[in-house]
Amino acid sequence: MNVIKPFNKRWRLLLLLMLTSHPLMLYAAKVVVIESYHQGYQWDKEYYQAITDKLTPQHQVSHFEMDTKRLAKERYAERAELAWQFIVEQQPQLVILADDNAVHYLHKRLNHGQIPVVYLEVNMNPREYHLNEHRRFTGVLERPLLKRSLLLLERLLPQAKHRKILVLFDGSNTSKIAAEYISKQPSSMLSDIEVHILQLAQLAEWQQQVRAAKDNGYSAIVVALYHAVRDEHDQSVDADNLLEWIANHTPVPNFGFWGFSIYANGNLGGYVLDGYHHGSIAADMALRILTGEKPENIFPITDALGQYRFSRAAIKKWQLKLPKEIEKQTTWVD
Repeated sequence: MNVIKPFNKRWRLLLLLMLTSHPLMLYAAKVVVIESYHQGYQWDKEYYQAITDKLTPQHQVSHFEMDTKRLAKERYAERAELAWQFIVEQQPQLVILADDNAVHYLHKRLNHGQIPVVYLEVNMNPREYHLNEHRRFTGVLERPLLKRSLLLLERLLPQAKHRKILVLFDGSNTSKIAAEYISKQPSSMLSDIEVHILQLAQLAEWQQQVRAAKDNGYSAIVVALYHAVRDEHDQSVDADNLLEWIANHTPVPNFGFWGFSIYANGNLGGYVLDGYHHGSIAADMALRILTGEKPENIFPITDALGQYRFSRAAIKKWQLKLPKEIEKQTTWVD
């Protein structure tokens, strides 16, 4: 008969106590977040904060910035290669791909491996990337909240026989996809508001369209995505400076689709997507995978939960009045 030595008994007891008091030690993992953009971009900052809030300290989270908002398109492939090398060096148990550029450049390589992937901020139809065929992939889709935004504008803007709004996007790939999504919406959902969408890459084009908005018959502007605008020297324009310029020079109210753009010197308000909430959804998916659930059993979802967000100063500037039921639901910023 085998006799367990006292040392082995003590060792087993110590191990049992460790696992009981620190159960998550069994599941400690490395998670790599590949950002299409950069930490200085407010949306990235918000979703990444949600990811770290939910995954750490139980898991180790690191990130790589592809920086494709500010860099020229010719450098995207180079940044994607560096992102791949970062993944190889880190040897993570899970990868989070943030936004379309990271997915576009890395999904094929990751599909050939064994690492599960959660994506977020994907504007393209997942079938375009064949993500629906990737067994170890799941994630969160991002769609501008056009219908609710138009219903809001319909109530806020002065009554007129015919109202139209100008929606401005920069020249990025994400903007192209988001603009195409909006343009494909059925006209029946647009009520009596006419929507014109422009995708402008150059600063001079933005300035010209903003200044002429009222003369061109627009009741409002929606400044959608504006972080990839370039000047006459093909240099990246500071996004905050651009939005502040628009707020100071637009002859009509300027609204937004994304929460990060709403503040006193930015867009005045809107029914917007929230980056922290978006990141929380992705982080919850990651946690489910890290505790044993298979990605193919977690169905991708669309983040359709927006919130009313307005700047008090900007509302006063434009002499707008929120309906009481909307005011009660509004998050105020300044």
